Amino acid sequence: MAVNVEMPFHKARELMAPYRNAMPINQPLPEIDMMPPDAPNVLVDAVSLGGAAGQKPLVRHVLVKDLNKIGTRMKFEHPKTGVFSNKAPMGLYAIFDGQSCAGEPGPMAAEFCARNFHTKLLKRLAELSPEAADEANVQAALVRTFEDLDVELLTNQPEIMDGCGASVCLLIGQTVFTAVLGQCSAALCAAEGTANFAPVMLGGRQGVVEADILRIRFAGGVVYGDGKNVRIRHPSGQESSISRSLGDRIWKDPAASKSPLVVSIPEVHSVVLGSSDQNPFLILATSTVASTLNIKELVDIGGEYLRQPRAACGEIATRALVANAGSAQCTAVKVCFLPPKDDDHKRRAPGSSGPELRPQQPVKKAKVTNARGGTTQSIRLRHLFVKFADGLPKDGPSATPGKKPLRSRQEAETILRRALLELKQEVKSLKKPPKDATEIVTATSKKFQELCRKSSECESAKKGGAMCGDLGWLTPEELAGMGGSFKEVMEVLMPGQFSDIAHSDQGLHLAQRVA
Repeated sequence: MAVNVEMPFHKARELMAPYRNAMPINQPLPEIDMMPPDAPNVLVDAVSLGGAAGQKPLVRHVLVKDLNKIGTRMKFEHPKTGVFSNKAPMGLYAIFDGQSCAGEPGPMAAEFCARNFHTKLLKRLAELSPEAADEANVQAALVRTFEDLDVELLTNQPEIMDGCGASVCLLIGQTVFTAVLGQCSAALCAAEGTANFAPVMLGGRQGVVEADILRIRFAGGVVYGDGKNVRIRHPSGQESSISRSLGDRIWKDPAASKSPLVVSIPEVHSVVLGSSDQNPFLILATSTVASTLNIKELVDIGGEYLRQPRAACGEIATRALVANAGSAQCTAVKVCFLPPKDDDHKRRAPGSSGPELRPQQPVKKAKVTNARGGTTQSIRLRHLFVKFADGLPKDGPSATPGKKPLRSRQEAETILRRALLELKQEVKSLKKPPKDATEIVTATSKKFQELCRKSSECESAKKGGAMCGDLGWLTPEELAGMGGSFKEVMEVLMPGQFSDIAHSDQGLHLAQRVA
């Protein structure tokens, strides 16, 4: 027999409260981190000189400064564990060298690989399981990426007959992965103090790999010579000084030999980076550079232009071009690893890359100006400005009516590199090391004014005294408004530091941050 029990409404509400609060609809929403991963905190640039005029370049370089962003656009999702944990920043830097091949040098294979490598790599990384997101499996993914690229090139691109070597750097968080094929090279700098730089070879200058000799002979090829002079002879009579490359269709034709005489397996390495003082930079080089400058020479040049990748690559490529008598294309890529960003103005979201920053006491503030969109910090620069012919806008503000500069970009960069070395030498020649940025600026003012009046083509070079070359205070919006790489190069400078060579819509700049 049912019994109806009457109860006051407030009492029923109290009894139902625990059940009502436990319902999912009344639970607080979980915190969702929508912040994308940061881009790697690096400065990277490349310079390529030489090659036949009017023809496609034999070398292609690839600089993907934020591989996470590209992967998101292409809907590839890699693991969030292991080396990828903590929203690890990812960057990809590569050289594909059509001069490092088994057959005749050509541009087609290098161009195809440069266009497609990142897609193949992202696909392989996305296939890794959360349990397999370690260094060994990322290395294996790099090897498979080379194999995938080679298969597609040979299967789906019948018109491409040439081949290429490669030097690839994949940066994931604080781990550098390199994959080198053929006669290209990769070298990491290990700093010993402030002025001693030791090279760490990360692959390259393979030639005919000793482990390939038995395989080549079994496949029907002939191997002769010794040491660095080992060569392979194809059944058709063609000869090669390498046993590994991408493409090179004739050397992988199953109709000509039992199995491919040349394979596409790269030499892979991985290194966990120390601080930016311990491992300040990494250099990738083409076969034409690696054959003329050893890795110690590469690292020494990189050390002369420590956080100036454009200047360093320009010097490397220029020296290699001279050594090759201008008959080859010489390309270098330099990746400079910077200290962690000190973004006091924003706290990191949970799970974002790097530790959460602690609030610090404010130090001397940069000048604050009212710019479009609100109040922003600005920096003060003085600079040397040089025009060049092959990139100067016809109606640009710095173009002289009726006159066209005769120097090339290469010549303009040489002028600024020499000026940069003179300024650095001025600092080294001081009897007492400068205590702070103000002393550096003061100590270099005389030399800066001398170089500015001699070489700079900006109206600011006509200013007197310490104002010579002065650009004044520039907001982030004004830096970006200069165009080209100007903002990217200048915004990382600390007071007193000299910049890398930067290009704007008007020409090339070498700057010093004054404040």
